[in-house]
Amino acid sequence: MARPARPERKSELLSAILEYLMDKSLAELTFRSLADGLGVSSYVLVYHFGHREQLINEIIRGIESRLDSIRATDVRDIDRDAWRAFLLQSWQWTMAQRNRHLARLEFEATAQDVVAAVPRGTAQEHFRMLHEKSRDWLVLQGIRPDFADTDARLFTAAFYGLQFDFVVNNQPEQASQAFELMMLVFFNNLDRRLATDGQHI
Repeated sequence: MARPARPERKSELLSAILEYLMDKSLAELTFRSLADGLGVSSYVLVYHFGHREQLINEIIRGIESRLDSIRATDVRDIDRDAWRAFLLQSWQWTMAQRNRHLARLEFEATAQDVVAAVPRGTAQEHFRMLHEKSRDWLVLQGIRPDFADTDARLFTAAFYGLQFDFVVNNQPEQASQAFELMMLVFFNNLDRRLATDGQHI
């Protein structure tokens, strides 16, 4: 008689898989290597994840879930303090060494997605989401839509770029100083635009 399925088993496996990948790349990941590394059968992995691409999707979806809180938030409910708090919370997540490796896997998956026959598309969706949330928030603060769009793109690119800086260089103090400067520039630029009634500066 077959044992009943344990719904939590997939979540347990995913956590173990993320730990296993701390010093490995997605490119070298196979069900066989993963099964050997985790001490389980390939059948168990196939049962829970179907095929390799589905497994990769589950891994990346788990990493990208840190953005779920901002995705679910209406920008009309975000004041300056809340926006600043979200940025700091996201950065503190990145600064953990374990999460540095998770971000590395996310960037690797993004690079692969660019040339994939069937792109996953979530990296582009998350970039657009943060860009659009930032743009809409700036418009609500009183910034003209065309300027808000450019300012939000610069902010989003800097936000991801500084995460990449930390992933590549592993210099948390220097990366954090640059992040604090980025936030200062973002809010100072907002104030300058408002002071000049949204004129180009």
